Amino acid sequence: MTCVVKLGGSLQADALLPSWLEMLARVGTGKAVIVPGGGTFADQVRLAQQTWKFSDVIAHRMALLAMDQFALQLQGMNGELVVADSLLGIERVLKNAQTPIWLPSAMCVSAKGVTASWDVTSDSLAAWLARALHATQLILVKSWVVDNFMGITELARQGIVDAGFCDMVRDATFAVHVVSKTDQDVVARLLDNESQM
Repeated sequence: MTCVVKLGGSLQADALLPSWLEMLARVGTGKAVIVPGGGTFADQVRLAQQTWKFSDVIAHRMALLAMDQFALQLQGMNGELVVADSLLGIERVLKNAQTPIWLPSAMCVSAKGVTASWDVTSDSLAAWLARALHATQLILVKSWVVDNFMGITELARQGIVDAGFCDMVRDATFAVHVVSKTDQDVVARLLDNESQM
């Protein structure tokens, strides 16, 4: 059983980030795959595109590299986490009873079903990976408080998840949870339950 946990880029400089990584390295071994957001690295891509007007295709490739950079930051913050850039690599890390952090650029530059658009950001890519891994759960960790009764469509309308997310999770076989950065215990319980499934 595999659970994809996307850590939003808004957590990049958050004081809670180290404890999230420690929990995922401990509780997520063999079952959790971390997907990094783009953070300030992606913000710089947006700014550069606004200034120089290059295409969304180029911006998409740069944003994927931004996610790679945040992934490397996360590994640098917690050496128990292991980066992986392929499905085989992810599966190998999980089989070694470790927690992988996904480097998406190698898989997503020209992947089928991944549109080169700002409508498809790390939220949608996390859903895309959850499909590819046949995951049982997808958890998006956000920096703000999330209303548990808010549906996916409303989350997209309010910009809490990206515009492409609804399409990416339509007919998904995995459960989707959108949680706040303060919901670490909730996520730990979800991962514990994963072990018992």
